[in-house]
Amino acid sequence: MEKNIIFKNYFYYLQYLKDLASLPTVLNNSKNIKKALEICKKTFQTNLSNYRIYYDKQNNLIAFPQKIDLHKDLVYLSAHIDTVNANPKEWDPPFHPWKIYENEKELVGRGVNDCKAGVAFQLFLSYLTKNKLINLNNLVFTITFKEEGAGKKTSIEIGKEIGKTLPISKKSTYLFVLENNVSVNNPPLLSIYSGERGNFVVKIIDYLLNLQKIIRKLKHWNPVSIFPTKTIKNQKWQIKKQKGGHACSIPREKNLLTKIILESQENSIIKAGDEKNFAVIPTEIKISKDKNPQKHTLVISNRSFDTIKQVEKQLKGIQYKALKDFSISQGFNIESKFLKNKIYKILEKCKNESEVKIKYIYNIGGSDATGIYATLNPKFKRNFIPLIMGPGSRSQRNKNPQRLTHGKNETFDKESGEKAIIYIIKVLKELNCIN
Repeated sequence: MEKNIIFKNYFYYLQYLKDLASLPTVLNNSKNIKKALEICKKTFQTNLSNYRIYYDKQNNLIAFPQKIDLHKDLVYLSAHIDTVNANPKEWDPPFHPWKIYENEKELVGRGVNDCKAGVAFQLFLSYLTKNKLINLNNLVFTITFKEEGAGKKTSIEIGKEIGKTLPISKKSTYLFVLENNVSVNNPPLLSIYSGERGNFVVKIIDYLLNLQKIIRKLKHWNPVSIFPTKTIKNQKWQIKKQKGGHACSIPREKNLLTKIILESQENSIIKAGDEKNFAVIPTEIKISKDKNPQKHTLVISNRSFDTIKQVEKQLKGIQYKALKDFSISQGFNIESKFLKNKIYKILEKCKNESEVKIKYIYNIGGSDATGIYATLNPKFKRNFIPLIMGPGSRSQRNKNPQRLTHGKNETFDKESGEKAIIYIIKVLKELNCIN
């Protein structure tokens, strides 16, 4: 049933995805983010007649049924509308971050995977509902305003409100964060995360020789940006380049910026990356010299399962500023709880009926799952299961040219995305959220 419905209507999913990706929603472009959310809101209003649809205090879009049975399982779907930035010069022709490229196999453009594939999935379910192809039960839609980059993550508002203005089941409540979880293989591999590494990000201002000592001391930390605190006019730069990518997937020893900082001289000047976009490794590093040593602003990130106490101990004696609140920076691991919950058996059953392989692992990056779970009232955590599984494609580094989900040539693979969607809908059906 699911396969037949998706096959006949997949065009509409792709159209939602193209429409969303055609509107740039870079994390610092609030105007376009609001415009995109308004498109989503109007779509929900058109398609979901029995839902309450509104923006919460952090401008997240929420849609939940007016009638909910709290004695049955409840599912939250979540995806973020904002994206990281992109430099068109880094993309390989004919690809361009803000002009959607399409052929029969793929869509290319910024955000097609992270995370508009997940947003489009929610709109697609509303379309199927409107056209009476499915019915929805105990299913909540959430589209978050800001997940990428520095500053507060708006998903924390959702975590705070669950059990207050947002429903919590007396049985199990599931959170499915619809990220880019699909590795493009034959068959596709859908990774399901029951844990996430933390993402602690701090800014340190000091002279390069002192920053070198700090980097050598902080072995878990990866430099993502650096720039001199003083602007020097007519500076002549030597430019070094590296392949970009997500900070969570490129270790510091393979990050050229680490090597350049550690090998710099006292009077070196280094400029790379963007303080507000600490999710990516810089592709271009500028190097120069000045007559006198200059202070630099260094941004470093710790992607690990370190606790807040462990991180504070690592940073002891160092003057720093947290660019992301530590309270929502620590990761989580619910593997033990997940394996005992009925959802594990459901995922296994659906795997045997689907055209995807499944891999259970933890997320090397971070998502809104961490923000929501970290701010959830502790009394609700026992029966709350956050999982990250979405239809977006992972990076395809072996393809020529490379397709990097947080870098150049971000590419959504249509066939594997369709098979992942069929699988996720099967799971929702087994949970009685779709019939």
